[in-house]
Amino acid sequence: MNVKAIDAAEKVAGEAREDVRDRLAEGGAVVVEAIAGGGKSTFVVDTVDELADDARLVVAAPTNEQVYALVRAIADKRPGLPLHYVPSKTAELPFPVPPGVVVCRPASESRGYRILVATLHKVADAFARNDLEEADLLLVDEAFQANAGIYYQVAEIAPAHLLVGDAGQIDPFSTAPGAVELRGLAEDPVRTSVEVLLENHPETPRHRLPITRRLDARAVPPARSFYSSDHKFEAAVPAGVRNLEFATRLQHDSRQRKLDGILRSAASSGWAHLELPAAPALPSDPELVELAADLVATAIAPDMHATVECERHGRRALGPDRIAVGASHREQVRALRRAMAERGIEGLNVDTANRLQGLEFDLVFALHPLAGLPRADTFHLESGRLCVLTTRHRQACIVLGRASDRGLLDGLPPSGEAYLGRDDEPLLEGWKTHQRFFEALAPHRVQIAA
Repeated sequence: MNVKAIDAAEKVAGEAREDVRDRLAEGGAVVVEAIAGGGKSTFVVDTVDELADDARLVVAAPTNEQVYALVRAIADKRPGLPLHYVPSKTAELPFPVPPGVVVCRPASESRGYRILVATLHKVADAFARNDLEEADLLLVDEAFQANAGIYYQVAEIAPAHLLVGDAGQIDPFSTAPGAVELRGLAEDPVRTSVEVLLENHPETPRHRLPITRRLDARAVPPARSFYSSDHKFEAAVPAGVRNLEFATRLQHDSRQRKLDGILRSAASSGWAHLELPAAPALPSDPELVELAADLVATAIAPDMHATVECERHGRRALGPDRIAVGASHREQVRALRRAMAERGIEGLNVDTANRLQGLEFDLVFALHPLAGLPRADTFHLESGRLCVLTTRHRQACIVLGRASDRGLLDGLPPSGEAYLGRDDEPLLEGWKTHQRFFEALAPHRVQIAA
């Protein structure tokens, strides 16, 4: 293991917690950033464990799934810790309630809590109704997914805040009429909670965890495409520790031989970038969908004898439940699921980047957002979507697209939306990110016929 990177991460985490303790005494906020697999959840759980006896905490996240994970992780870390959980009235918990966890329906049943966990929207609603008592610290997990609008609604529940998140994730968005009119204002409700906090309080301590535990050393160079140059990080797991193996089969079909070889090459290097011939295509490009389905079918074929080995689980068979196929649009997901069903493939994770966010797998097949597009636009250049699709893997990621995709980034970028009072240009930033990512994948590029 990369002891130097692990020690550096522990040092940063300790410094961040010291700053949090200072804010408990004085008020104010602390921001902690991590890349994909950078230890956000571990940091949050360890922080709750360390502060549980000294302060009253509200722990919140944007989605139900994220909150479920927090409840389980905190209960596992410290069994029996009194933990009040406020779900929605109709939510069915996807797990048995751990010892020490009190499910509060309604939220007013949480009176006297020490640790309370809920979604940001549930905290905002219950606090507005005076059903939640004030806390000493508000801890927001996945804070880059939380827009400033919801952050404003929960901010007054505590004088001290800790915001933890991944700046590479998909940005919040809004289709509400009039949302554009607020862009550029210091209190723009559509920006991330972290952005608005730092813009209005630039003195806020900001810590960056310098490690990734999900991605190994082979995956780090392309992953750096998604983060600012001053966020330095290394992999906790060196190259050679993890291993994905496929058997060598005698094949008479040239295309199938190529697919077998692609999988073995990706298993060795951690990456493959497959390009179908240049051509404009519909979002649910039938040739791209068929290629993805054929690759998955090849990966799980019984005579491929696919196995994975890692520092966490040792050696085991690679099953469909440890494979994901990601795309940008639900239309693509439906087409991919149909193709998998036609091949009798079950138990596979096929979903959009938004739905795969926060999850991890051994092997990931990612349809590149620009695949087959006639031109690049703001939605498909949004760097968070590409980041999520290509940072879910522990062993290997295979990116699928067309040879014309890179050409979309030649020449000058198109003009995008700009707002007075904002220095960032999302379209231009996404343009540059995609260029860096394509460049990082150049050694792993493979041309393949439809």
